[in-house]
Order: sequence, then C-alpha cells, then structure tokens
Amino acid sequence: MEIQIKNLNFQFKNNIIFQNLNYTFQENKIYVLVGPSGVGKSTFLDLLTKSLTPSQGEVIYHDFSAQEVMTVFQNNQLFPWLKVIDALRLPLKIQKVAKEQQITKVKTLLEDLNLTPLAEQKVATLSGGQAQRVAIGQGLVVKPSFLCLDEPTSSLDMESKEEIQRLILQEQKKHGNTLFIVTHDIEEAAFLGDEILLIRNQQLHPLTNPTKTLRERRDSLDFYEFCIQLRKEVRRR
Repeated sequence: MEIQIKNLNFQFKNNIIFQNLNYTFQENKIYVLVGPSGVGKSTFLDLLTKSLTPSQGEVIYHDFSAQEVMTVFQNNQLFPWLKVIDALRLPLKIQKVAKEQQITKVKTLLEDLNLTPLAEQKVATLSGGQAQRVAIGQGLVVKPSFLCLDEPTSSLDMESKEEIQRLILQEQKKHGNTLFIVTHDIEEAAFLGDEILLIRNQQLHPLTNPTKTLRERRDSLDFYEFCIQLRKEVRRR
C-alpha cells in the first residue's frame, strides 16, 4: 500500500505552494513534515488526505481506499459531553460496525492507551494529555492504513508531550501502519520520524533519521547533534 504524489501543483491565489511535486509514501513508516509557519505543512496534509484538490497532478492511493486514511487534528475535535468510551466508539458507529465488535475493539484500545480507568469519564474533564490520547485512539480504532497527525503534541506540557510521543511509536509498531505527522517541534520530528521531510522551493526534501535505531535516544549526544543539524536545515532557505 502506497500513496503516490504525481506531478502535483498547488497554487493559492498568486502564491505557488507546490510545483511539479512527485513523491511516494510507503507502508509501515513514519514520515514527519517540518518547516516554518506558512510554508505549506497543513496544506500538504490536506492534499495528501484529499481534503484539498491540487491545481494539477494527482494523489493516488494504491491498494487501499480513502476510508483507510484517518486524520487527528491539532485541536482534537472531541465532543466534550461524551464519555471516553463513547468517544472511542464513535468512528466505529459511523462505519456501522456491529455493536459487539465495537465493544471488543474499544476495550482493547482503552487498555493499550492506558485509558481504562477513565472510560466512564467525560471528555471535558480530561487533562490535555489524556484528551490527546483519546483523539489518537479515535484515529486508531478503525485500524487505518495511513494515520495523519497534525501537531499532535503542540498544546501539551513536556511530560505529556513525551508520553504521547512514546505512545505514537508504541502503537505504530503494534499496528504496522504508516504515520504522517506534521510538527514544528524539531526534537519531536527527530524522535518520531523514520524519514523527515522539509518543504523548500515548492518541493519535499527527505532526510533519513540516523538516530531512529538508537536506544534511549533522548540521553544520546548523537540525537541532539541531529536535532541541531535538522534545525539548521529547516532555517535554510
């Protein structure tokens, strides 16, 4: 399963965002898109998920359908009056999954996300990190082939941020799906990404993450040296 970007152009008014863009996203990888504000990160996410139509070219889903692409947005878009268990069941209800299967899937997910003690609690009463876990759970519960996360930790404190990042890696390893993450956080990009993508001159520039296989990366000098390199690349025009 792949997503192929083929000869894609996108222009907003007189501003050319992407020009003759070609790229292929492969399965079972984590891609992280970084760049300064206004460079087109969220626009690219909308193009990738077909929420936006390119001016020219196409986005092709190979061997899967649009229903297998899920997006978790920055503001998590949770209904505050729902209980956690009902919030996680909601995507399954929309897809008309049988009630027995809903219960089984959500019970497993509650355990995976350490949300079981909060199952009957209303979303409005959750902390930021807890709510973000629920939002990611809504994306995972239908077992998407591609899961897109838009600034998944931007509003969280450092401890909650690192917890969500570990959770993202844990769930991706378990399900083997492809993740596409938009972030402005350099350390987050270096921690999560197999491949890091920079937007420059209306193109995507890939950078392979040399630290991804290191154990205890946050305690590694190599990790922070890569963060410095990546920060310089982002700033370079």
